Order: sequence, then C-alpha cells, then structure tokens
Amino acid sequence: MKLSLRSVRNNYSPGQTPAFELTARNTSKSDCEIDLGPKRAVLTITPAEGDDAYWSSDDCVEGAGSLRYRVAAGSGITYTVKWDRGPSAPECGTPPAGSAKAGTYLVEAKAAGFEKVRTSFVLKSD
Repeated sequence: MKLSLRSVRNNYSPGQTPAFELTARNTSKSDCEIDLGPKRAVLTITPAEGDDAYWSSDDCVEGAGSLRYRVAAGSGITYTVKWDRGPSAPECGTPPAGSAKAGTYLVEAKAAGFEKVRTSFVLKSD
C-alpha cells in the first residue's frame, strides 16, 4: 500500500471549507485492508511559519476512530477530510477561540507502517 495526500484546492477563499484527499493505493497482487480513521491515519495542519500543529485529527475523536477499508489488488480508495478552519486541542481539551488566519499551511498524514505524506495550501484573506 502507498499513501498520497492532496488538497482539493490550492487556495481557499474566506467561507470555503478546506478539504484534503488521503488516497491509499494497493500496489500488491492481493486485496489488503487499511484503517484511515482519525486515530490510525493522523492528519495535522500546521502554519508554514510555525512548528506547532494548529489542528490534528486525533485530538478529539468521536466514536471508534476507525475507518477500515478493503482495497482490491491494483486499485485504490480515497478518503476526504474536511476542516472547519478551527483549532483543536489534545484529549478533547478546549481549543483556543477563533479560526485559522490567512496564510500558507502544511498538511501531513502519518499512519503506522507508511511514510509521512505532505501537501500545502493557502487560506486567502478577504
């Protein structure tokens, strides 16, 4: 299996919801299973000029946090994650108020057994 990540758009105007596609491609000759749930395939969003994540998919997971997919040999599946531009806080803590400012952001996806994949996008100002 190989993971890839892309932003649906390169730039998002105010009012547009950023969305990211995490794709798992099965390069083997047999069917495989993968879990792309927020606890297993962790997406983080970080301002390009910072080191601290602004939002993470595993900060406050509702439900089981598992999204298992069976991927046929030689094919792939794509899971779309939408972000409301709000910050998150570990262990369902209270995140800071407000929403992400205009600027460039980096998105990273990490899943056990896979290389990290990254992409970037821009939030535009009015």
